[in-house]
Amino acid sequence: MRIDERTGSWLIVAALTAALTALTTTQALQRYDDLRTGWSWDLAYYNQWYWALTQGDGLISVRPISSYATEGPQVWKSNYLSPARYMIAPIYMAFPSPRTLLVICNVVFWWVIPAAYTLSRSESGSSRVALGAATLVPLTPLAWPIVWNDFRELTMATPFVLWAFQGVRARRVGLTAAGVAGMLACRQEFAIVVAWLAFLPPREDEDVGRKALWRLVLFDVGLGWLVLAFFGYLYFFVGRYAPQAYFNQFMGPKPTLAQTWETLSEFLRDGFGAWSILMLAVPGAALLAGFWVWNLAAGQWAMRFLTGTSWHHVRYATPAVATTIAAGVVGFSRMAAWLRGVRGGAAAMVVLWLASAVFSAAGTWSTVSRMSAIPPPVAAADVKPYWAWVSQVAPDDAVLASYEFTAPLSSRKSLYSHVMNVNEPKGYPNLRPEFRWVFWKTPEYGGVDRFVNQGFVVVHRGPSLTILRRSGTQ
Repeated sequence: MRIDERTGSWLIVAALTAALTALTTTQALQRYDDLRTGWSWDLAYYNQWYWALTQGDGLISVRPISSYATEGPQVWKSNYLSPARYMIAPIYMAFPSPRTLLVICNVVFWWVIPAAYTLSRSESGSSRVALGAATLVPLTPLAWPIVWNDFRELTMATPFVLWAFQGVRARRVGLTAAGVAGMLACRQEFAIVVAWLAFLPPREDEDVGRKALWRLVLFDVGLGWLVLAFFGYLYFFVGRYAPQAYFNQFMGPKPTLAQTWETLSEFLRDGFGAWSILMLAVPGAALLAGFWVWNLAAGQWAMRFLTGTSWHHVRYATPAVATTIAAGVVGFSRMAAWLRGVRGGAAAMVVLWLASAVFSAAGTWSTVSRMSAIPPPVAAADVKPYWAWVSQVAPDDAVLASYEFTAPLSSRKSLYSHVMNVNEPKGYPNLRPEFRWVFWKTPEYGGVDRFVNQGFVVVHRGPSLTILRRSGTQ
């Protein structure tokens, strides 16, 4: 049976998506087993949140903080808005584990490949061009640290950005609604992306009235979600001054123009690959992405952070990466449509794809090379003993753990850490009788005599981990 071009292209897209999903999911699970997650405390928070929602009493002890709010202790009190959490809950209920969250995040992120394919085909009318665009997506440099960064709702919004671009450009109401809903379900930051979509030009000319209607609806939906839904949520569930505090976090000192440009140049060279150039073919789309790229470079995050333990803040680059891929796919596809009517256009398209692939691959190599400098959070010699002792922690045991060791311990009601006061148990460093375990990072946080004096016994002492256990009943 002969397979037509469109079906063949879809088979390649499906195979590429499945292969990359399998690759990064395996990597995520291996990093989890090796205690090398991006930031274990954040994964511990997500897992304990789901565990408390589906298995526990609705209260959490793992409470990340921000400048305007502190998570919990009730599961419904958060410092951001993400309805997608509740959509995932039934899956977690069936498979309650941090590994479930890692798998889900990897699966959803790589939907960006079929999203790029459908966006490009809508723009170019060609399955071959769409396949070319889809195969460039895995070469996007910052896509890799983003997908490696544990479980993040921001990450899962990426494919929906591309589908929203496609819906708005093609004036397809259903697809636009699905893309917008997917974005807004992930994080409130994407409400600004939705509002900006109001100014994304359509693919075909249209009358002024229709353009005005699309702009009005998109802008109002984005702004309304931010102001009414998110700020309303903060006001009623976090505190009356929380919305103002949210704004205040953006009012601090900013880098100079020279510093911003230096950071921006690194992003354009090593972070976004060829998309940052290809998007210039459609200025309206490039302007939308440019807003997020500039905002990122103006103090939110920088490529240099990929060399240290704070690399996990790469999640804040997600809106810039997603909009740049979307705008770049549109630019690549429009260039292909134009070259189709030019003599030698097919050869020119091959050259364009190869040049884009080489440029992006060079950026990916540079980005991944930076990450090789990240110090391992836990010594390899401590990994096997850690898992052996974790298996002995009872479901009702209260645990004190340094941040690096928390994610696998988070399917419990009482998990606390130190360093930050909000994460310490009441009375710290004196631990109440229900505390049976301490997983302590050494030598970073000093000795453990303070716990030995409370009846804890050292059961493991390694280069980066000391484990203490207290006998007796609660």
